[in-house]
Amino acid sequence: MKISVTRKLFAIIAALIICMSGAFFVLAHEDLERLFQSYASQASERNAVQWADLVSYFYESEGHSWKQVSTDLTDVLAHARARQDLPEQLVVVNHKGQSVVEIGTPLGQHDTNLDATIPIIDDGRQIATMHIYGLGLEGLYQIEKTVLHAMTLALMWGVIIAAVLALLTGALMARRMTRPLKQILKAIKQITAGDLTTQIPVVTADEFGEVASAFNQMTQQLYATEEARRHLVADVAHELRIPLTIMQGQLELVQQGFRTVKPQDLLPLHDEVIRLSRLVQDLHHLSLAEVGKLELHKEQVDMAMFLRRIVDNFEVEAIDHDIQLTLRVAESANVWANVDPDRMTQVCVNLLGNALRYTPDGGRIDVVVSNEADMLLLAFSDTGPGIDADHLPFLFDRFYRGDEDRSRQTGGTGLGLAIAKEFVEAHDGAIRVESTPGTGTTFTVSLPLVVGDAGAYAGHLRR
Repeated sequence: MKISVTRKLFAIIAALIICMSGAFFVLAHEDLERLFQSYASQASERNAVQWADLVSYFYESEGHSWKQVSTDLTDVLAHARARQDLPEQLVVVNHKGQSVVEIGTPLGQHDTNLDATIPIIDDGRQIATMHIYGLGLEGLYQIEKTVLHAMTLALMWGVIIAAVLALLTGALMARRMTRPLKQILKAIKQITAGDLTTQIPVVTADEFGEVASAFNQMTQQLYATEEARRHLVADVAHELRIPLTIMQGQLELVQQGFRTVKPQDLLPLHDEVIRLSRLVQDLHHLSLAEVGKLELHKEQVDMAMFLRRIVDNFEVEAIDHDIQLTLRVAESANVWANVDPDRMTQVCVNLLGNALRYTPDGGRIDVVVSNEADMLLLAFSDTGPGIDADHLPFLFDRFYRGDEDRSRQTGGTGLGLAIAKEFVEAHDGAIRVESTPGTGTTFTVSLPLVVGDAGAYAGHLRR
């Protein structure tokens, strides 16, 4: 049988309430009974002391003689017959063990119990001992029973009412506490059904609120991932369709005899095969980086010298397009970083290649190495057409083409920036872009610094 969390929580609350109510009832009842017993004992003691004082007074009044004490006590009892607190029998025994005063019902005539034994004091010395049978506190005992019964009933009903109210409150609390859990369960079922836009309202700041916020972030990421997957499939299909169509067309012409196979005819096919291989390789590396499985062979690298070699490789192309290409290292900059040279080469080549591709003839490209806190900054700035602000958040997505100036006709697989981002993040770094339409674009790579010879090559690398 399935028992819901609400019922389990209510059962726990109910068990606690019942145990606490029972314990409170037992302790309160015992305390009341002990209180009345203490009161009765004190009343009995006071009554016995009064009779002892009276006997001592009569003994002293009769010249320290016991002869008339019995008569005096009998007269007192006779005048106080209407009282209900009179003892059944008083017996005074002297120090020799002889009974000197005995009034009331003779011993053995009634089933009486000895209620008190108290010394008789005269001039500071004990002259006898008085035994009191039946102190006459039956009325007090009856009151005690009545009050205890009434208090027990009141206590019992009070505990029952309090327990019922506590149980109702517990039921409401159990429902309220498990309501967010039910909402999460409902949302999970909706996600299982394929609705990745499901969100849970966050109405509290406690652990349930944190769970709801984390759940909403998870669904947003799932939705974004699913959307990216759909776009990826569509983009990959598009990227593969063009070279495959070209290859299929060329092969069909050869098969149909319209074209003989010559070495120069195989060159376009070879170019398309290279393009497909590069696309597949880029996708493979990108997928490994996204899941944290990209293999890195890190070593300490002087990034100033590292960038100098890359910039030199692009020097000829920059001169052909009359583009001024410079590398600058900030004064006293620490240029050492722990990187994989092959991966970082691909990052820098992608960024510098993009800058050259979109910078018009006569433009300028600056590569700047500097420090910010404990990070090494590599900035690639161009004077190209820039990128609209609406496209910047999506610039590092796979195959993203939001700007006509950065369309497929300019070349490339459309994965360069996505690969650059994943490779940089695999090095515990970050990449950001700033652009102003009509002015230019700057890509900045930040990498963790390695404590070393800061700026060892800064002086002679300026251009």
